[in-house]
Amino acid sequence: METKNTDASASEPTTEPKIATQPVIDTQSEPETNSNESAPKEQAQQQSSTPWGIIITLFLLLILAFASVAGGYYLYQQLQAQQAESAKLTQQLQAALVEPNQRIASLEQQQGRFATSVENAMAQSLEQQTQLEERVSIIAQRNPNHWRAEEAKYLVRLAGQKLWLEKDPSTATSLLKAADERIKSMRDPSLMPLRKALSKDIAAVASVKNTDISGTVLTLDAIIDNLDKLPLNRAETHFSSEEVADTQMTESLDDWQSNLAKSWQALIDDFVIVRKRTTDAAPLLEPDQQWYLVENTKNKLLQAQLALYRQDQVNYRNSIKLARKWIFQYFDLKDQQTTDTLATLDALETLKIQSTSIDRFAASNMLNQLVTYGNLMTEEAQ
Repeated sequence: METKNTDASASEPTTEPKIATQPVIDTQSEPETNSNESAPKEQAQQQSSTPWGIIITLFLLLILAFASVAGGYYLYQQLQAQQAESAKLTQQLQAALVEPNQRIASLEQQQGRFATSVENAMAQSLEQQTQLEERVSIIAQRNPNHWRAEEAKYLVRLAGQKLWLEKDPSTATSLLKAADERIKSMRDPSLMPLRKALSKDIAAVASVKNTDISGTVLTLDAIIDNLDKLPLNRAETHFSSEEVADTQMTESLDDWQSNLAKSWQALIDDFVIVRKRTTDAAPLLEPDQQWYLVENTKNKLLQAQLALYRQDQVNYRNSIKLARKWIFQYFDLKDQQTTDTLATLDALETLKIQSTSIDRFAASNMLNQLVTYGNLMTEEAQ
């Protein structure tokens, strides 16, 4: 077709322009129709492929939206759980802080009360100190006789301790006499009733016989220490002299028969011995019985010491008697230590324990009055 168009255009270049141009138009319109036919096909193909992409895209978007919603809901749940846990912890913390707060409050109250009590105690101590200073100033203004009265009161108190606690009436008498000398040095005629009471106390204490308790206890201690050294009785057999004479042989030949009989009798006696005792044999003690004997005797002497301290005359004498009886019965009476021990126990048994009947000194109340008020109170004032 292109060759035909070229030939026509060469033969008629000017007279038929329209004919020359017509094939060109046809030749150009033919491919347009082809392009118009192929375009719907491409559009159909494009239209057929577009819905699947959109569906896939929408599906992906839905998945993403669902995932984002699920993640948001999970985060919301976690946030709610954390808020609930934090609220629970807050409540537990508040509950745990209740007791410490209460204790702190109680401690603050106690501290307040303690501070108040300390202040009160300080105020009382200051008041007592003021009173003491006033009393000291009053005492300092007194005459020297007050100090003599204080000294006499101390001496009388010390005499009471010697008499009732240490059982020493002689020292108590000396202390009462020293107190009377202090009152006498005051040269106050109004104190004659006090001196009279002191003289009465001195006479009463001097009448108490002095029992040497300390010396007696030491003597009993010496006996207890030497008790292990005392020898015990031993069984000694005493035979008659006739039996001994019968076993002796003579030197005379005329007595050969009797000598033979005595020899035969001596030979028999080596196998069987029968002897006659002229005295009773004391039984021997076994070692354990000897130990019990010594320990029981010591125990009785210790009981005597205890009764001596308690001024129990009956138990003291009973203990001494029983200890002496055991020593006399089971120990060797021929030994000098045993006889000395028995003599000492005989002397201790005669000891008389005298307890004082004085409960209180008559001068004690008057001395208290003299020290407190500076003079003796009359009977009407009492």
